[in-house]
Amino acid sequence: MKEYTALFNKMPLFDNIPTDKYVNVFSCLHAKIQLYTKGEIICRMNDPMKRAGILLSGKIDTYLLSKAGAIHSVQQFSEGQIFGEALTCLPEEISPVQIVSIEDSEILFLEFSRLYSKEAKACPYASQVALNLLHEIAQKNVFLNRKVEILAQKKIRDKINIYLQSVSKNQSSIVIPLNRQEMSEFLGVDRSALSRELSLMREEGLIDFNKNEFVIKS
Repeated sequence: MKEYTALFNKMPLFDNIPTDKYVNVFSCLHAKIQLYTKGEIICRMNDPMKRAGILLSGKIDTYLLSKAGAIHSVQQFSEGQIFGEALTCLPEEISPVQIVSIEDSEILFLEFSRLYSKEAKACPYASQVALNLLHEIAQKNVFLNRKVEILAQKKIRDKINIYLQSVSKNQSSIVIPLNRQEMSEFLGVDRSALSRELSLMREEGLIDFNKNEFVIKS
């Protein structure tokens, strides 16, 4: 675990926890590292998910599968991000999404349900993790509310505007974490239609872009 200390130091989940006490937290939460190859399923839709994951390296995607087999991307995760934290606190719940490794990935799994155990309640560092986790879940809830807002829009341009505004956080120049295919899946639109609308917005002087680098002009 020591080779990932610098990564943990940057994560809000470990705020106000001394570096030398990470081992206490990992012991309380039964930490375990697992490797996944590109394309491997981490958790199937409608399966229980008893452990949350911290992505140590690689990239994963969470998506919904329609009855027709269409894929609707919910959120992608990269190094240092956490996923499945809400579900693991409610072990009786099943996963509403499919979780897949889209690159070779290394994941640290934690059993957050153990935060309710006597051992964890007696540990001040585990208690701090619980507080930090609450903040993480609140942020994730804000993100999902924004995703619902995007999907509720009928016009592709409105979807694009809401997404770019949510990523930019009032900055004019941004780099989005999605390629065109991933962006189309996230917005719930056809890739060709997305590309056409982006080109129109650039012609109208609203935005400029080069691959996943965007400049918001208006």
